[in-house]
Amino acid sequence: MHGSVSAGVFAAWLALGALVLPSHASDAAISAPFEPGVISTAAAEVRLAISPDGRQMLWGSIGRDAPAEQQDIWERHRVGDGWSTPARVSFDTEAVEFDPAFSKDGKKVYFHSDRAGGFDGTDIYVVTRDPTSFAFGTPANAGPAINSKGDEWAPTPTRDGGLLFSSNGWGGRGKHDLFIARPGAARPTNLGPSINTADEDFDAALSPEEATLVFASGVMTDDKAATRLYVSRNEHGAWSPRQAIGLGCSDFVIGPSFDPTDDSMLAYSANCAGGRGRMDIHREHVPGPSHGSAAGPLAVHYPSPGARLACRRRC
Repeated sequence: MHGSVSAGVFAAWLALGALVLPSHASDAAISAPFEPGVISTAAAEVRLAISPDGRQMLWGSIGRDAPAEQQDIWERHRVGDGWSTPARVSFDTEAVEFDPAFSKDGKKVYFHSDRAGGFDGTDIYVVTRDPTSFAFGTPANAGPAINSKGDEWAPTPTRDGGLLFSSNGWGGRGKHDLFIARPGAARPTNLGPSINTADEDFDAALSPEEATLVFASGVMTDDKAATRLYVSRNEHGAWSPRQAIGLGCSDFVIGPSFDPTDDSMLAYSANCAGGRGRMDIHREHVPGPSHGSAAGPLAVHYPSPGARLACRRRC
């Protein structure tokens, strides 16, 4: 496990709200919590997933109507012109269930769990989904070509049937690295030094056209949590060197995800002044080439003093 942070330590940071004053932020990047009191609550909400047709939302929640470190997947779906009341998904248990992601056709949901019967640690699972009724099947382990004896986190399906995820059980440059599992391959491939470092690299999000990768990277130990978001672009089949981006208002920003129905929207989780809980979900417009910006889907920007003062520690 390479001394990497455990799922329990990760949950404990969020349960305690152990966030430090930011050194990287942007005035333009501070938004109100998404759906306050509905999705963003007094608990910690992480990694919003929106179905391809926009009719269902899933997200991870830590300590919502549960013990402070309990990790669950919640959902809401369209009912007429409105939305259902948020609830835990039918396949959720008292084990860890977290980091949901829809397949490109919306017929499957991927997530990670430490439920009994896995390879050890947290494994990637997949469950079928009916896009019309929103009914889920029975989860199945994604198997030994993806899961190891370490911890696998935050799956992100690709159009060709592959899967991006983070793991500390397949070797690599440091703790959790980002990997891709290709269909038919016996083991996943490390995304390499343009992406991965000696620290924790995790929570990969792919833009709808799969040309842009956004992910979290930083330090998570028993006594420190400091992560921010980075971006890389697919250039002729290879990922460009990562660059830091200024989304979020604390030094602990995680859980990026793109909206498949609107490629200008990126969600992430952070603890900002005026928030609802320990971690709230935020959504920002990130104009790309199709929206009149030559800078690409995400411009790199740097902290302003006003943004730093707007953030606070919440314990």
